Amino acid sequence: MARMYDTIVIGAGWSGVVAARDLSKAGHSVLVLEARDRLGGRARTYTDGMHVPVDLGCSFIHGYKEGNPARDIAKEFGVTANVCQPTEGQVWKSNSMPEPLATKLRENLGAARASAQSLAQSANPPPASETPLSDVLFSAQSPLFADIPDKDLAVSFARILEVPLGVILEKTSLRWDGWENNYAGSDAAPEGGFQNLIGKIVDAAKKDGTEVKLGEAVKRIEKSENGVKVETDKGSGYVAKTVICTIPLGVLKTNAKTLFEPSLPARRLETIQGTHVGILEKLVLAYPYAWWPDASKVGAFTLLPSERRQGEPQNAKSVFRQNTFILASFAAPTLPRQHPTVLFYISETPALALEKFSPEEVAKAGHEFLVERFGVSSAPERTGSVLTNWRTDPLALGATTTPSIIGEGRGPIDFAELGKPLWGGSLCFAGEHTEPNHRGSVAGAVISGTREAERVQKYLRKLSEA
Repeated sequence: MARMYDTIVIGAGWSGVVAARDLSKAGHSVLVLEARDRLGGRARTYTDGMHVPVDLGCSFIHGYKEGNPARDIAKEFGVTANVCQPTEGQVWKSNSMPEPLATKLRENLGAARASAQSLAQSANPPPASETPLSDVLFSAQSPLFADIPDKDLAVSFARILEVPLGVILEKTSLRWDGWENNYAGSDAAPEGGFQNLIGKIVDAAKKDGTEVKLGEAVKRIEKSENGVKVETDKGSGYVAKTVICTIPLGVLKTNAKTLFEPSLPARRLETIQGTHVGILEKLVLAYPYAWWPDASKVGAFTLLPSERRQGEPQNAKSVFRQNTFILASFAAPTLPRQHPTVLFYISETPALALEKFSPEEVAKAGHEFLVERFGVSSAPERTGSVLTNWRTDPLALGATTTPSIIGEGRGPIDFAELGKPLWGGSLCFAGEHTEPNHRGSVAGAVISGTREAERVQKYLRKLSEA
C-alpha cells in the first residue's frame, strides 16, 4: 500500500522548498516531486567557464533592507547576501552619450512614468484596461520628450522599462501601472548563488523528514476519497492528504486542462490563460580581463539602437544593433568581488528575434557587437558564455509573470485567483504568479510558499479534529 503523506509539494523552486521546509519543521510528512534533475526551478546558478557563480534566473533579493523575507532565510542559513553598491552608469548610442543628455533622458523617463502612474491612480473615470502604458508614455504631451528634440532617442531609452516589466510597453495595461506594493530599494546578491541557498533549505527540510525526488514529472493530479493522488512519468503513484502545486504559470497554460481530475473550474482556467508570462533572457560573457571602457567604475551600460529596424534582422548582430539593451558589468565595484564578466538583459522584442539563432551565434554576435559599439581595436576571446532559454524551456515556458496586460477584465485580482485553494482545501497553489503584490519575484515565491504551508497546516488540523 502506498504511503499516505500529509503533503505532496510539486516543484522544488523557491515556493516549493519553503513550503516543504515549513511543513516538515512542523512535524508533517512531506514529499517533493521535481521534474528537473536539479533543485531551484527558475533559480539557476551557472558556473561553467565563469569566474564566480552567476544566477541566470532570479539574481537579487529585491528590497533586501525593506522587508524581503528572503533576507531572513539567507541569514538563518548563514548565507551572506551582499548589498549592491551604487556605481556609475553610461548611455551609449553610436558612442558614449554626453552625461547632461543621459541625465535628461533618465529624468524625463522618471517624470513620464510618475505621470502615467498618477493618471492610473487618480483619473476619473480610470483608464480603460485596454489602454496600453505606451499611449501615455509616448503621447505628444509626455514629459518623456521635454527638451529632447530626438523623440526616437527618448522612445528607445524608455524601452529599458521592458526589462523589469517582462513585456513590451504596448501590451502593459496603463490602468494597473504601479499597482503593486512590492519590496524595492536595496538589492542584495547571495554568495554562491540562489541554488546554493535553496540547497541549504532543502537539506534542512530533509533533516526534518522531507523526501525529495528529482527528475520525476507530474502527469496527473487526481482528487480521491481520502485526499489527492499524484501520478508521475516514472509510472509512480503517490497519495497525500493535500497537494501544493507550484508548477509555473507558463506550464499551467499548456497542461492545466488535462493535468487535474476533476478539471479545474472554468474561471480558474480562464484566469490561467489570461494572466501573462513575460519574456526576459540573459546572455553572459566572461573574459580573461575587462577590456570595455571605464570597466573599473561603470556598473551598467544602456545600449540604444544604432541601426534602424527594417524587416526581419538578417543576422544576430543586427538584432543587437536594432534594439535597446541593459548591460551589467561585474568588473565594477557593485559587489565585493569584481570579475571580467558582462551580462545582457534581453527583453521581449530582441529575445524573440534571437531565437532563430543558435546560442553560439548569439554569444559571438553579442561579443562582436560590444567590440563594435565600444570602438575598441581588439578584445580577448571569451572564456565562457551562456544564453538562457526560459521562454522555450518546457518546464518554465517563460520568465515570470508580468504586470496586468491590456484586455477587458484583466487586473491584479487575477493573481489572487490563481492562489485560491480548490477541492475543499486539499489542492493548494503557490508560486510568484499567485502573489498580487509580489508577482515575478523571489519575495512572491517565498511569501506564497509560507502562505500555503500555513493553509495546509490549518487544513490538516481540521482533518485531525474531525
